[in-house]
Amino acid sequence: MNIDELLNKYFEGETSEEEERRLRAFFASDKVPRRLAVYKPMFAYFDEEIRKRRGKPERNRPAIRRGILYGISAAACLVLLLGIKPFFFPPDPCLCSENYVVINGRCYTDIQKVKEFAFDALQEVATPATIEDQLNELSTIFSDDD
Repeated sequence: MNIDELLNKYFEGETSEEEERRLRAFFASDKVPRRLAVYKPMFAYFDEEIRKRRGKPERNRPAIRRGILYGISAAACLVLLLGIKPFFFPPDPCLCSENYVVINGRCYTDIQKVKEFAFDALQEVATPATIEDQLNELSTIFSDDD
């Protein structure tokens, strides 16, 4: 097989490892014709990279893949938890409204309900009987001797 056919096969990605070695050896020699001289730096670079990699230990690819898999799994779990959170912990309606009232620890945004609570509270305070009952209760708790 001549060098032109081998180059075409290389650029199509169909060469074997032995054929690539032949190409690198050919372009490392001084017998490279002028028309193919443009490929010489490319194959010189590949040779240099191969020499560099021979001195380095290979990375542990399964460990890297496992780490990536764990990262993707953790991200998927986080997205899932954030997606189902509103079903178990619905948002507080007070946070969605500008106007609200908290009565006995509950949040109310309905103005009619707020008026009812206010009216009931005023009725309790406004009756003289309620005030007398509260004073009597306080007098039983605190005697004059204290």
